[in-house]
Amino acid sequence: MALYGNTTITGDIEADFDKDLAARICADYWEHLQGAELAELKRVRDDLFTWRRGSAQMVLKVNPALNNLSIYSVLVTGVEPSVELYRHLLHYNILQRRESLGLFEKGDKLYIVLKYTLELELMSNDVLQRHVFHMQEIADQLDTELVNQFGGVL
Repeated sequence: MALYGNTTITGDIEADFDKDLAARICADYWEHLQGAELAELKRVRDDLFTWRRGSAQMVLKVNPALNNLSIYSVLVTGVEPSVELYRHLLHYNILQRRESLGLFEKGDKLYIVLKYTLELELMSNDVLQRHVFHMQEIADQLDTELVNQFGGVL
C-alpha cells in the first residue's frame, strides 16, 4: 500500500493510518516552526519538513504505512567506516530508549543519522514539540562529538 508516495514494504502489516490526524498535526507543527524563525526551514511535501538548528539539520516526516512520525538528523557526512565507529554506534544505541544512530551510504559517502520515531495515535502538538526540541539538542551536540572522534563533516 503506498500512501503519500511512500513505497515502504510492510508485508502483512496493516496500519490504521488516520490521514486527517496526520494532516492536522503537520499543519499545526508547520505553523509552529514558522513562528520559531528557524534557519533553512523548508516544507518539501505536506508530510516532510526540514530545518537547521545550530549545526544539526533536522527532518520531520510522516510514515503512513507505519502510522508514525520520524524525526531525523543527518549528523555527519563523509565519515570513514571503522570497527571503532560501529562499536560506538552500537554502544550508543544500547543505552537509548527511543532514538538510535544509524549509517547509510549514498554514492561514495557514508552518513551517520540520528532517528527518533513516535506513534501517530499518541501524538499531539505539545508532545511533538517536546520530542523535537530534545532531538534538536541531542543532534546539535552529538554531531560535533562524532566529527571530533571519527572525522567527517557536519
